[in-house]
Amino acid sequence: MIDYGDGNGNQYIIEQDTIEYNPIKPKFSSSGIYDGGDYVKKKITQQQYNKIASIFNEAIANEASHIKNRVKLSGVITMQEGKVVKSCILSPNSEELNEIEKILKVIIKN
Repeated sequence: MIDYGDGNGNQYIIEQDTIEYNPIKPKFSSSGIYDGGDYVKKKITQQQYNKIASIFNEAIANEASHIKNRVKLSGVITMQEGKVVKSCILSPNSEELNEIEKILKVIIKN
């Protein structure tokens, strides 16, 4: 299972066969205005899951893109495989963060 909080506070939960998008609503956003859109839960293929998991594993492995504290526009990853949990906070505008958010938006919209 992969849990990802994007730079705006939206949450993505990715499992072997599904992706779930929990958007932030204005009353919970830091600006009080931002709306992450509509909730989505949909099926994904094994190929899509493998691609997503690969990108997240690369982001966790590249410690140069990590920061210690969550700040606005950063991303937070938690991956759980069995009893093993890996997590990190990605720096705003890091290559890894941008790649993750790009692929997740494409999968959610298609």
